[in-house]
Formats: sequence, structure tokens, C-alpha cells
Amino acid sequence: MQLGAEATVAVGTPDTLMVSTATAGTAQVIFEDDGTTGYFYAVAPGFQTAILDALHVYDVADVADRRIPVAVQLFWTVGETAAALIINGHCHALYDFQRQAGFCRSAFPPAPHGQVPKRELTDELVEQYFGA
Repeated sequence: MQLGAEATVAVGTPDTLMVSTATAGTAQVIFEDDGTTGYFYAVAPGFQTAILDALHVYDVADVADRRIPVAVQLFWTVGETAAALIINGHCHALYDFQRQAGFCRSAFPPAPHGQVPKRELTDELVEQYFGA
């Protein structure tokens, strides 16, 4: 695993944005908390930035301990073909740029056209990408 970005974040703080770009500049992930929801985006950067996928992470109103700041990290696989969102040591979302497949714990929203139909992120799937 390669750490792409990390920060301490207060859940529900509007305009929270974390960005990590693959070394080659061909892929990018973004974590955003707009004050209402948290999302993890897979992006193809360039002249006309394209959002490849948007993965729901949380609704602020449903986060029980939202007053306690959380540690947020964006990690890449060794070959930078996939990236993950880790909050307090727990993977909440993952995007595989080679397969063009996104996964999150809530499996929401439905996959964009052409992606794998099963979007639920499981511990077994995280293990496949990032090991123990």
C-alpha cells in the first residue's frame, strides 16, 4: 500500500476535500464531505476531468460520534491500479481503475453502466486488494 493523502477531519464540516493523484497522473481519488454526506470519487484527471464513479460513504446525520474528529487516509495499491478510502483504520470505499469497478459498504448508488453489478465492499474484497 502507498499512502496518497491523510488528514484529521470533523465529520459534517462543509467543503472538506481530500485529493490524491496517482504518480503517473492518470488516476485520481477524492474524498468529499459537503456537510450532509461523505463521498469517495474516482476521477480521470486531464483537460476535461471526468468522474468515473461516486461512492456513498456516509450521511452525516447517521454518524453517531460525528463530534469526534476522524483520521482519513487515501491509499493506493502498489501498482496504483486501485485506491481506497480508510477512516479510522477501516476501509469504507475502494475503486479499481483497471476493472472500472467501485465498491462501498452501502453499495450505493447503483453502478454506472459497464461496471460490475455487485458493489458491496466486504472485508474479503479489501483483503484481495490490500492484504492484511
